[in-house]
Amino acid sequence: MGSENFEWHWYSRLGMAWSLHGQKAQGQSMNLLGFGIGGRYEEDDYSEPSFVAHVVKGATPQDFFVKSEMTFAIWRQYGGQFMQPGSNDGQAITMQFNQAYIEAGNFLVPGLSVWGGARFFREQYAPIGDYFYLDDLSGQGGGITYENLKLAILGYRRSADEAGGPPVYNFANGVERFRTIFAGNYKFEFGGEAKHHVKVHGEFHVLPAATRGPGQDAPDNGKGDLGGVIGAKLHLGLGQGNWSDTAVRFGTGIANGAAGGGKTYQTWGAPNDEGTYAGSFAIEAVEHVGFRIGDIAALEGLGTFHYTKAAYEAEGAAAPVALEKQMDFSIQANATIFAHKNFHPVVEASFQGRKDGEQDLGTAIKLSVVPTLVPTGELSTGARPHFKLIYTAAIYNEAAVLNDQSPYIRAFGLRDATDPANVRARSTVGHYIGARTDWYF
Repeated sequence: MGSENFEWHWYSRLGMAWSLHGQKAQGQSMNLLGFGIGGRYEEDDYSEPSFVAHVVKGATPQDFFVKSEMTFAIWRQYGGQFMQPGSNDGQAITMQFNQAYIEAGNFLVPGLSVWGGARFFREQYAPIGDYFYLDDLSGQGGGITYENLKLAILGYRRSADEAGGPPVYNFANGVERFRTIFAGNYKFEFGGEAKHHVKVHGEFHVLPAATRGPGQDAPDNGKGDLGGVIGAKLHLGLGQGNWSDTAVRFGTGIANGAAGGGKTYQTWGAPNDEGTYAGSFAIEAVEHVGFRIGDIAALEGLGTFHYTKAAYEAEGAAAPVALEKQMDFSIQANATIFAHKNFHPVVEASFQGRKDGEQDLGTAIKLSVVPTLVPTGELSTGARPHFKLIYTAAIYNEAAVLNDQSPYIRAFGLRDATDPANVRARSTVGHYIGARTDWYF
């Protein structure tokens, strides 16, 4: 929406949800990974308005242009509705910038653009898992794009509690360090009208040593560190709206973020005895497919696998003080049935597994039934707005419950709190009943 030189876009989702016994369940993910992978219907309220100003607008896409974009993220810090009595019940709405950048396109030569600021730097997306994979480096910095080549330099300040890493990673005796990432990818297109492509992606991460300036000793726990990432995706256009995306990514050192779908700069685990992440690595593998059955139904499938090994290793038979490895996987299928132009019921099922260190494998089976009203009458999974009724049931194994492997389990105390040893789970079944509307334009 907007005028010739101004655009306004808006993504938002708002709703309410309860457990089977009437407790508020909104925002309590039933997934073992804690967010959308495995099913996103329990996601909390969220709003993302975006404003685009065309500073210089060319008459054709091949003309020189300059545009600026701002995108805001709005949510409740500790969960809950956006609006309720008592001025949000004394809890303020949280708002932050997701994007604030300026870009000049077709600059100097056709097809070349430069940008600077904070930007979504990502492309691969699986909607049913609300999951960006392979190349999600959204952050602050700058870059250039020429045809199918993208290059960027991005900087990150990492919180001490992020991804389970220790405080010394970012702050060494009061000295704050800043990660710099050099990233690039290139897309090779082939197959003519089939529009197949292979995309290769690489990253190099640099964390400088903590220093205090001339004549001052550097902190012992602030050594410089490095990391690298290499990955690729194969896209196959299968005709008639059908497609397949297969991606694999390998990261080492401080670029070992992958656990539960984490980003590469979310370094996982504890460092080694030398205070670095040398020896750590992570693997991400994704299969994402989509099929269209005429005007009858649309099918989407997602498979994920993550394995992460920390730099830390326990000595001898001593009990480990930190996890040495983590593995998780999910298989998810979603069917949207075009029963009527304004009624698109959705059925979704997933199977998930998670293994933290030497713990037993936790598993979850989820099934969602989601009657959906679509006022526009568009026969597409991307039609918006949606008005949804949601019912999800999750069946956990005992290991998932005893190890508190999902926000839903932690919120509703499925463990037996009367048993100090937590020998048995009180319940292995969860229920989510809700209604939500979501829209974007």
